[in-house]
Formats: sequence, structure tokens, C-alpha cells
Amino acid sequence: MCAESGGHLTRGALMGDVSYTALSVLAVAAERRGRDDGVPRRVAEVLCEELPVDAVTLSVLTHTPDRQMLHATNSAAVRLEELQFELEEGPCLTASETGRPVFVEDLRAKLTEWPLFGSLAREQLPTVAAVYAFPLVDGGTSLGAVDMLRSVPGPPDEETRSAAQQAVRAAALVLLTGKPVPVWRPGSLVGRHWQRTHQAAGVLAQSLGITVDEALARLRARALGSGRALPQVTEDVLALYLG
Repeated sequence: MCAESGGHLTRGALMGDVSYTALSVLAVAAERRGRDDGVPRRVAEVLCEELPVDAVTLSVLTHTPDRQMLHATNSAAVRLEELQFELEEGPCLTASETGRPVFVEDLRAKLTEWPLFGSLAREQLPTVAAVYAFPLVDGGTSLGAVDMLRSVPGPPDEETRSAAQQAVRAAALVLLTGKPVPVWRPGSLVGRHWQRTHQAAGVLAQSLGITVDEALARLRARALGSGRALPQVTEDVLALYLG
């Protein structure tokens, strides 16, 4: 279970050792014993348990068309990822693209640097008040991002920020070892969105004689225009063309 929000220090911070969380994340690697399918889930859980946040998401290739979400610790985190995937904007994408942390200190404020994302996030994520996004960096290259959600607004304090940065670096070591970037097996919820959406884009592209990128853009536009989530639009398309 994630740490209580409200600015309380985590177990690692109480010990006065910001590397505690990073060591906890690295311990996941030692426990996997050749099985990779549960590692993203455990990494996300450790981050959520050891830092003063309420939810965590992990994604790789975040700002590319091949984006792959590895895990989200609760439904609000899933919806945050869905919104960013649907809109192609948000803190997670910016952190991944720039290689720098992005802190949305008050998601309920009227203005963010992402107009569509900010508006829809306020509407659809009433329990999320702040988002901290950190890039997953491997060898100086940003290959993904970690989103950390909080139910109260405000920036991370210096100790939390330092602990989070060290922990995310450890997460990158665990998740991104080896080339090319490992293709993890997503859980059923993740697969139902990202894998099925890419499948629907491929089917739509072949049926209409357009590129996959254009087909994906049409799916996103249909979701945004109808006010429905992209996974729902995806299932409609697959049912129409595949029966």
C-alpha cells in the first residue's frame, strides 16, 4: 500500500538515508530469479510504498508511437496514462522527451503547459492533485518515464525529490538492462488498452489504406470528440472490422 500523503516522510527518509528506496528497488532485481513478467509491477509497488505518493505508473518509449505502459498501481494512475496516451501530451511525455523531471504541483489549477491534458485531468481525475514525472534514463538516453501521483497539491520537498530521483535511477537499471529495450509482458488491464489499441490502429490502417500513425490519430480524435475513453473506441473498431 502506498505511503500516506500529506508530506509525511517515508521509512527511508526517517532513517535519514535517501538511498533506502533505491536499494529497495534494486532488491527487486535480486528477487526475480529469471522471471521478468512481474518485475515492473514490483518496481512500481516499491516506489509507491517507499515514497510519500499515492500511485505510480511506469512506461517505456513514452514519447514515441511505440509507447508501452508497464504498470499502474491504481485506477487513477491508469486513467492518467490513458489521457496522456490519448492526447499525446502531459508531464510523463515531457519528462521522457526532455530527460528532465517535471513537477505539476497543482493539477487543479486552471492553467498547465498542456491545455487539453490539464482540462481533462481536472475533470476526470478529481482525486489527483499533483503529479511528479521522472525520466527513465539509460546511458544518458531517456527511454521512458515514471509518474508519481499525490492526492494533495504541492511540490516534493528536497528529501523526497532526492529519494525519488535515486529510486528512479535504480528502476532504470532494473527495467532497462540490455539492448534493445526489453519488451515486458503487460498485465491484462494494460494489454487491453495499449496492445488492443495498436491492434485496432493496424486493422483500421489496412482497411482504409492509410498509415498506422494516421489510423491511431483517428482513434484518438474519435475518443476525444465522443468523450469516451480510447479503450472503448478501440473495442468498437475491433468489433466492427474483426467481428
